[in-house]
Amino acid sequence: MKKEKVFIVISHKHVLKTPGSKHREPVWEVAETVEFVSQLRNKHQTTSSAIGDYINRKMISGARVGMGDYDKFETYVRSKYEKEMRELDKAYQTDQAVVENTVSPEVFADEFGNLRARTVFDKAAA
Repeated sequence: MKKEKVFIVISHKHVLKTPGSKHREPVWEVAETVEFVSQLRNKHQTTSSAIGDYINRKMISGARVGMGDYDKFETYVRSKYEKEMRELDKAYQTDQAVVENTVSPEVFADEFGNLRARTVFDKAAA
């Protein structure tokens, strides 16, 4: 069975704020929108600030705006859009990929601070 795809798309757009009594000149402000989509369209690729793959826990785009790490991206989205992320978690928690530990138990930091594989000589000294 094929896994369903879920992407988190964040877009930022500069909008003109209407002048009020405090400001005589028009003021620009940044409007942020988030979309949870199952299929990426051309508009998402061209106008979005960052795109994250929720199921596989990786970034599709966003390195140019400082969102290259998926964990930081997800933390940001969870802080701003708690309700939507809870609904997403409830629907797709079982489909989410498990992030593997990339450091093997046989790798350790030696006395010089270098990460290397454990050898026969290291086990004898320990």
